[in-house]
Formats: sequence, C-alpha cells, structure tokens
Amino acid sequence: FLQMTGAGLAAASLVGAQAESRPNVLFIAIDDLNDWVGFLGGHPNAKTPNLDRLAERSTVFTHAYCAAPLCNPSRAALMTGIQPARSGVYDNGMDWRKAPIFEKHPTLSKHFMNNGYSAIGSGKIFHGPYQDPSSWKEYWPSKEKNRPDDPMPPKTPWYGGKAARAHFDWGPLDIGENEMGDWKVTSWVIDQLNREHTQPFFLACGVFRPHLPWYVPKKYYDMHPLDEIELPPVNEKDLEDLSPLAHEIAEAGNDNKRIVGHGKWREAVQSYLACTSFADACVGRVLDALDASPHRDNTMIVLWSDHGWHLGEKLHWRKRTLWEEGTRNLLLFSGTGIAP
Repeated sequence: FLQMTGAGLAAASLVGAQAESRPNVLFIAIDDLNDWVGFLGGHPNAKTPNLDRLAERSTVFTHAYCAAPLCNPSRAALMTGIQPARSGVYDNGMDWRKAPIFEKHPTLSKHFMNNGYSAIGSGKIFHGPYQDPSSWKEYWPSKEKNRPDDPMPPKTPWYGGKAARAHFDWGPLDIGENEMGDWKVTSWVIDQLNREHTQPFFLACGVFRPHLPWYVPKKYYDMHPLDEIELPPVNEKDLEDLSPLAHEIAEAGNDNKRIVGHGKWREAVQSYLACTSFADACVGRVLDALDASPHRDNTMIVLWSDHGWHLGEKLHWRKRTLWEEGTRNLLLFSGTGIAP
C-alpha cells in the first residue's frame, strides 16, 4: 500500500515536467474507515453511494493494508514513505517530526511543492497535534490547526450524562450539516476547486468522521434504522487460542464488555454506519464540485483511509490490531488514463 501510494503520487508529480499542464491531485483521506462501504461489501447496511460511484471510475485496491493500525504512525508513514520499522514511530503520542530519519526525507506534499506544485489543504491529514507547517503553502483553518471543532451534545447520550471513556460516545445531533467540522472542511476544498490556479495543485481534504465520537446530524442516523442493523459475526471463543499478551491487546479498555454488556452493540454499529454515511456525503460534495469545475479532466483523485476499525469482531473495538479488521483500508485512484 505504502509503496503503491508513494510511487503513484511521485510519478504524478513528475509527469510532463516540461509540458504546459501537469495533472492536479485531489488527495482525500477518511479517518478510521474500514471496509464497511458498498463497493467492498464489508457490511450489508452500509450506505455509501458517493464512494461507490467514485469506485466505479477508479482503480480500486480491494486488499490495501495500512503501514500501522493507528492514526499517527499510519499517516506519518503514508506521508513520508518511511515505514514505522525504520522511523520508530509506532504510537499516537510520538511526535513523528522528531524522528531523525525524517530530516532527510520530505513529506509527500513537500515533494509536490519541490516539483512546482501548490500544496494546499484542510482537515486531518497529519495526526492531531503533529502538524507540519512546512509541508503546505496554505492550510485551513491554519497550518497549526487542521480542522474546525465539531458541535457537541449537552450531555453524553448513552451514559446518561456521565462522561464516556476516551470520547467513545455517540448520538444524533439536531443540527444542520453545515455546522459540522467536516462540512466546513469540504466547503473550503470546494472553494479551491472553483477558482483558477497559477500552478498545478496538490489539494488535500481530510474527513474526520467516522472517527470517534460518533456525533452526526440526525438525518444520517435515520438512514440506518436501529431495528434493521445487522451485527457483525463473532465467535465468542475467538480469543481462546491466543497468548496472554494478545488477550491484553484484544481486551484493552474493556470496550467489548462495556458496550455489549450495556446492550449497546447495535447502537454502536448504527452510529458507525451513520458517521460513514456522513463522511460519504462530504466526499460526494467534493466529487460534484470537481466534476463541475474546469479542473475535472486534469485532476487525479486519490482516496484513502488510514486503517481499519473493529466493532466487536474478535471481541475487540477500535484499532491497534494486526487482524484484517484493524489493518484493511481504502485505496482508490481515479483520473484520465487510469483504468477502472
């Protein structure tokens, strides 16, 4: 996955160096999205019409896997081409920028800038506090803050007002889509697609949902009625042949006991699917804007997610595993000359 992404994008940045026009790149990242999308068939209740229509015009890597099943190391690896085993960046709490190996290797967006591109973007591309201002010509809301804040409910819903552990919470919001951070990010990206550019552009769009907490406008919950939600198949004895250390990883945080034990498994699956449909709508807005823009025929689309996500499979939740659910991610390439 890492080699394919790096090679494909590096080639795009160098194609036709002396030509009048080089292809633009629309670089879309979706946080925490596993294979629960229509075109990969990961869940029968998935409703992702916009991702599905992009897949129809893309080369889809149906077995793409992340460099690491966690946001920071996965994104650092993808944006530099340096695997965690070489960089030493394995966890979310590590500032990837301080790893000595990165002093000699430009980030992907910086590489594009070094080859005559304007690298601009909005949303989550690098992880959390570890933004890299030198990698961008322009970033919104700023080079230090990669995305606007999301609205929050007055009380955490499923604990009845008690704070959920590590923002593991969900619930519908009675707000408009335009109040969500991802909607604002995609609006900014759409503005960039609607204007003229003096240089070819590398335009990054980071969509945060379906990352926790699973708060999205109510209309997306309504798309997934609770009584129609199918739970993923689970073998209750799946961990019996694992070592004590593997048990510790799989059962970290007691998420499965907390969620299943409280009778909230179906709600959690509904919430993840609702957030996935919201992310899909955000991507759809950007695709529509590109198709209506003068850049349509000269822009390559690259869409990826940073890793997978467990929702009870292997009695585990979240990421941080090397199982299929934790490592399989999205990777699509679309553009002139790229065969579906």
